[in-house]
Amino acid sequence: MRLIKILFAFPWILLVSCEEEATFETVDELTMQAFLHADETIDTVELRPLIPLNSSDALENLSDLEPVIYSSSGEMIPLSYLPGTDGVYAAPGISVVEGETYSIEVVYNDQVVTAESLVPPPPLQVTISDTLLYRTQIVDFTDLQSLDMPDPIELNWEGEEGAYYFVHVQNISEEQEAVNLLFENEDAPPRPDFRSEPSTETFFAINTFQEITYYGWYEATIYRVNAEYVALYEDNSSGSGNLNEIITNVVNGFGIFTCLNSTKVYFEVKKT
Repeated sequence: MRLIKILFAFPWILLVSCEEEATFETVDELTMQAFLHADETIDTVELRPLIPLNSSDALENLSDLEPVIYSSSGEMIPLSYLPGTDGVYAAPGISVVEGETYSIEVVYNDQVVTAESLVPPPPLQVTISDTLLYRTQIVDFTDLQSLDMPDPIELNWEGEEGAYYFVHVQNISEEQEAVNLLFENEDAPPRPDFRSEPSTETFFAINTFQEITYYGWYEATIYRVNAEYVALYEDNSSGSGNLNEIITNVVNGFGIFTCLNSTKVYFEVKKT
């Protein structure tokens, strides 16, 4: 789940402002960030104390908690602290199973902090319009005059009514060769790594002129996510900083504990 951690690092989980009725002296809550992905091991459960925005205190490393995850099939999964990390707990030998509901319990300051989430099915019947794209390398401005605008690459999948999805596309080739060399003396453009917002759409179009800036292999991952993920994404995007308005599915704490699933497709971009 390192990918998801890169995609969405919800900063308010650690840094939130407090109103008069919830001051630094009175706030002492646990925050949680956990994304459990079907068919992957549990290795990214982050447990940290809530730190108000105006606090100068260093972040406490919670390494002595004893969190436990329970599955709907009756499995009990103790989590262990990963030494050298910042409050990360894991069960490396346990894989997340599609269709299971997972719940977590951990005691913090004499309170039982809990949360639960269902592992959804993956996006089905995923199709991609092209798996091989040719782009002419732009060496000088004359190349722009004769440049043919490439068609977008279209992704489609079978969606369940009311379900939410988002798409993440990234260049995964080791070699780095840019399509546009006009500004090669300046800093190279970032390698393509972009995503859509969660929505109920079952279609996504990749702009192959603006978004495909390097040659090589690309991985497009279509994620299915749960309602708590969407709510947290929308709340984070709105810029809410009010402690009393933060969206969370964690009882007696803050943050997110959610499950997701995905399907991957690949395409290659070559030089003409």
